[in-house]
Amino acid sequence: MRPAIRQNYPRKLKLGTNKDFMPTSDQIAIIAAAIAFGSAVVSVLAIYFPWKNTHDSEVFKEAVLALERAFRSLMLNAHSDGQPAPDRLNWLTAARHIESYKSLRNSLKTSLYKRLCQEHEEHWRHEFYLKILKNRMYQISYFESGPIEPRSAIVVYGFAAWPNTKQDLIDMLDLEKLFQESDLLKGNHGLQQYLAKFPEFGGDGNK
Repeated sequence: MRPAIRQNYPRKLKLGTNKDFMPTSDQIAIIAAAIAFGSAVVSVLAIYFPWKNTHDSEVFKEAVLALERAFRSLMLNAHSDGQPAPDRLNWLTAARHIESYKSLRNSLKTSLYKRLCQEHEEHWRHEFYLKILKNRMYQISYFESGPIEPRSAIVVYGFAAWPNTKQDLIDMLDLEKLFQESDLLKGNHGLQQYLAKFPEFGGDGNK
């Protein structure tokens, strides 16, 4: 009698049920938390960016106003020749406004308003420079007659002077590009002759 042949039939695959694919309560909680966090971030950003622009707009206005007040304070009761009066309070008030401007400037958050602030600062630095640095006419008697508070003089003169760390835009010019943009020398014979004195413009350097 032949032994019974055992046939190995493939096992039936156990099909998964919907239960196998359903997320657990922990997974649902994590997903819900992620959605809530994302919504919170979007809400915060939607509030923050408009607030930042509004904040800088107001700060910028006050910063410019501080510079205007500083110059006006220094020039109060100025001499007929345009020189600031050696008035102690004028110099102190001007210095305080300048320091207030610096604080406001440093609180700006957007690159746009920082740039705008730099432009106004350059304008007012030039105005101060014209009044107290261009001619450098003041002798010690001027400061003693106030007497001018030393720290206020340092602040005002410091603002009027060109910052050591600031790069001059003129030094960054692309002169070749400027000449290509327009015929700036056309008909300007005096300018042509003047530029011819400088080697960088094709001259012989005999000024």
